[in-house]
Amino acid sequence: MGGRQLPIPRWRPPRSAVILAVAGLAAGLVAGYAAGDRHARSSAAPLSRSRVAISPAAGTPALSQSGSQCSAQIGRALQLGVQVTNQSAAGVTLRRVAAVLPLGGLKVTSQAWGPCGELPVLSYAPGNALPAGASTWFTVTFKVLVRCPGALPVQFILDYDWRGGPAAIHLPGFVDLGDVPYASCPFS
Repeated sequence: MGGRQLPIPRWRPPRSAVILAVAGLAAGLVAGYAAGDRHARSSAAPLSRSRVAISPAAGTPALSQSGSQCSAQIGRALQLGVQVTNQSAAGVTLRRVAAVLPLGGLKVTSQAWGPCGELPVLSYAPGNALPAGASTWFTVTFKVLVRCPGALPVQFILDYDWRGGPAAIHLPGFVDLGDVPYASCPFS
């Protein structure tokens, strides 16, 4: 209250500590950028050809994920499946499915047309038509690279032909694999 002010101590870290901190931060940024760039090149689908086909009548994509999902563990491999429905008034020709793995932890080993644990359905093999209003399954099998894949999200990009041109749709797939049984995960 009125009197004298206490001096504010002026402490500075040693110059060598500042240099080491800046060098460590720079090295971390470079390593993170390199790892992210390499991951993006190996797991991202090319965007140049991808476009979502919109049904003029409904204002919705021709294909959609129906909400039905399946999973099966085969050794350390994990098979994930999604059912898709053709919502348009025209048939579509299914081409290929690409997995989008934002957090890594999995590596695609195969893809098939059919539900989990079954042989591929020949009538809806890649290059075949999915009639208007019809549904089909696709499965993607992954090599699991982590002990427990529980927190990993898995999305899909489905390429197809619709009304004479190429189209693609980004499907939500699995928000995370927490509800997917896997032997090495606690509470599975």
